[in-house]
Amino acid sequence: MIDIDIANERILKEYIDGPTIYTLVKNDAMQEDYVNQVRAMAHDVYAFGLNIDFFPTNFIAQDGLIFYMYYVDFECNDYMAQWDFENWGIQYWSKTQAFLDYMHQHDL
Repeated sequence: MIDIDIANERILKEYIDGPTIYTLVKNDAMQEDYVNQVRAMAHDVYAFGLNIDFFPTNFIAQDGLIFYMYYVDFECNDYMAQWDFENWGIQYWSKTQAFLDYMHQHDL
């Protein structure tokens, strides 16, 4: 986030070039290393007692890496196992039935 204008309800964000993890999964271009990277990220946020939204549209891949700075959602919540990466997010990081159902329902 670069700036915020509360009065006009605007947030200025930096543009990050690269495909989302969602796009990579959809196009059969997902790399297993991205899953390893998000697991490391999850470990770090859990240490603070938090969850982030692990849905793959919130992550940008660039030059073979996803980093904290490439997580593009601003949501985080208190840690709850049911919403962590292994129990919820992982189902959308490959072409599982949950991913395919979402893709067909949202025509993305």
